[in-house]
Amino acid sequence: MGGGGSSKATNKATQAEGLRQANINRSVQQINQIYGSPQREADINDFLGASRSFYRQNLDRQKDTADRSLKFAMARNGQTGGSVAVDANRQLGQDYQQGVLSADRLAQSAANELRNADEQSRMNMISLAQSGADLTAGGARAAQMLQANLAGANASLTTNALGDVFGGLSKIYENSRNAAAERRGNRDIYNLLYTPGFGQGGR
Repeated sequence: MGGGGSSKATNKATQAEGLRQANINRSVQQINQIYGSPQREADINDFLGASRSFYRQNLDRQKDTADRSLKFAMARNGQTGGSVAVDANRQLGQDYQQGVLSADRLAQSAANELRNADEQSRMNMISLAQSGADLTAGGARAAQMLQANLAGANASLTTNALGDVFGGLSKIYENSRNAAAERRGNRDIYNLLYTPGFGQGGR
């Protein structure tokens, strides 16, 4: 009789363990389905597109400023349409193309970081499930984690991440200012030297 009782206890423990494992497997499956859903991939792709637009808008604002500064510098130095202006505009175009590539890299990096955050929280959720935590509301908790990850990714986008894309043009602006100042100085000297009566002492 003692043996029979022991067998029943063993069977009961086995059933309980089987039920526990089934619950864990069900929770893990649910977590994986949520994190690997087509909707989540669509969310990440939307974020990638929004990130790319964010950085491109910042790049375009910088280019508008650089365009205006370059035109003013060339006009001030009397070099509009000249070889210096051609070289400067070529440099501006090259800088812009590099900026486009940088904007895309930043957007791709932001999307990858979001995927990494999702993977980390997915593994944390699975670890909780395997430890026996009650995840009867696991689906809702997973959805909240996904929203938190997306919010964090959006918050990480910064307007200064591109840096000064057109900083290489600063030397051109400096040279233009120096040349304009030199011309003003020469003009002042000319006016002074050729002012009637200049250099003639009083009699």
